[in-house]
Amino acid sequence: MKNECAIVGDLLFSYNDGILSNTSKKIVEEHLEKCEKCKKILEEIKNENDQENQVKEIDFFKSIKKKINKKNIIILVVFIILIILVLFNIQVYKNYNEIASTMEIHLKDGITQQQIEDIKNKIIEKTDNIEIEYISKEKALEKFKNDLVENKNLLSGYNNQNNPILDFIEIKTNTKIQTIVENIQDMTGIAYITTHINYNPYELYIEKIIKNSIL
Repeated sequence: MKNECAIVGDLLFSYNDGILSNTSKKIVEEHLEKCEKCKKILEEIKNENDQENQVKEIDFFKSIKKKINKKNIIILVVFIILIILVLFNIQVYKNYNEIASTMEIHLKDGITQQQIEDIKNKIIEKTDNIEIEYISKEKALEKFKNDLVENKNLLSGYNNQNNPILDFIEIKTNTKIQTIVENIQDMTGIAYITTHINYNPYELYIEKIIKNSIL
């Protein structure tokens, strides 16, 4: 019996794993029917395997959960970055649309009031929802000095008598700026026209941030 128990004992692990041949399996099962000791050993083997499987399952699910958590963190970070980029681009193009809808028509020295009115009328004739403001040389010089803030002394030598800045008409409109330019560019009294329609939106936004930080 002892020798048989020893032989069967060596086979119990393989029996539990289901890898014995039919002949060996039959020998083990016949022995287990009459040997409580070996039957108990088999139960212990089964319990140990069950515990090992549970540990493996727990470790597996922990590993899966860890991977899912990492994936969720990555997704969250990417989502936040995308939101920031979207909001940034909204601000960039909002700023661009505001600036690109403006233009300055710089006027030649000696332009008459009638020529200024003709230019204004020509613009209004082809444009809806427009804001027009005439800026005199004196007002323009003062505006540039204010914009320079800490560097006002760069223009301190200029006054109304030696003012190098031209009068200009400042325009803000929903109409395409290029259309206005094409309609008025050959009119008498215009020195040059400044628009922002071909500027890089990001450069304009950065310039705005820098200007606001200086102010």
